[in-house]
Amino acid sequence: MQTHTPARIHAIDSGRGLAVLLMVLVHTLWMYADHSTQTRSWLGTLVHIIGKGSAAFLICMGVSLVLARNQSASYRALRGLFILALGFMLNSLKFVLPIAMGVMPHAFIQAYGWQAPLTFTQYQYLLFTGDILQLAGVALLLLALAQPLLTKKRYIVMLGLMMAACAKVFAGMQLGITGLDYLLRLLFSDSWQVYFPAFPWMSFILFGMFLGRLISERGQDANILARLPWVAVPLLIIGGALCYTNFSYHFGDFFHLGPGGVFYLLGINLLLLWAIHTLLNKPTTFTRLLSYCSRRVTSLYIIQWTLICWGMALVGYKTLNSTQTLLAMVCTLAATFTVQQLVDLARSFLARPSAAAFNN
Repeated sequence: MQTHTPARIHAIDSGRGLAVLLMVLVHTLWMYADHSTQTRSWLGTLVHIIGKGSAAFLICMGVSLVLARNQSASYRALRGLFILALGFMLNSLKFVLPIAMGVMPHAFIQAYGWQAPLTFTQYQYLLFTGDILQLAGVALLLLALAQPLLTKKRYIVMLGLMMAACAKVFAGMQLGITGLDYLLRLLFSDSWQVYFPAFPWMSFILFGMFLGRLISERGQDANILARLPWVAVPLLIIGGALCYTNFSYHFGDFFHLGPGGVFYLLGINLLLLWAIHTLLNKPTTFTRLLSYCSRRVTSLYIIQWTLICWGMALVGYKTLNSTQTLLAMVCTLAATFTVQQLVDLARSFLARPSAAAFNN
């Protein structure tokens, strides 16, 4: 079967870039805004709605994995280990170091039910917090193991459906064995140590891989993205109905979803990709910005979280009203891009000697 492997798809680039930008707003709200702003203001309502777009990043990741030049199991495994290492490094930067240096507000520590100084076990808990980088790393390792099953589109969909269906069945499973229990939390967590357990969040990556496979086989001329509403709307209706019948099981706290929540968010995010494909199909300054963010999604994610957590030394934990939070979002975005520009300059500078040596 003939395949088409476009280097980049504008809607996927824009979707991934937009997702990381919106994450900055969401994380700023979570850490800086007071309770009233988060729960009873227009800003809090809007940003919490925006937060439901987190799955778009994972769908775009799945598409990109299929269109990547190197799809070997060994490369995915090594990439997964590297991203896991970055995730734990980020936990050190945003939690362990500011607390150990005494700059993190006591209110943040008290939110865990703890008191300073922290014990080794409490530092360990923070170091091994499972965020989206841990999810991405674990997903790549699992995809490397499941490589033989990823040759057929139907197997990819079946794996995604299985992960969504099994999430609540095995949620919270523990064997009482140190180390192994943490691995089980990365897979089936129902606790706040792991925000994005692989079951069910990896299903979004698999559904993205299915979409990427369709694009790869039929080419962008088939206009697959323009047809997404035909799939997204039924998913939205089915998922919404399941969440309505049993909200705590299917949606709950958003992070530990059941199958209904997966279908609901999948429908929303496929509609978002369709809207991006429809509205942002021509090069503009904004789409170029989104493409820039897409190519630097990992570093931007690390930078913004680090700045936000260290910024609590200045603004405190959950202390700002709506106007102050909005200003903090603008400042955080500006600071994030400033640091990213410095990183880009450093990379360019470090690349010059090797390039010069190669040319000589």
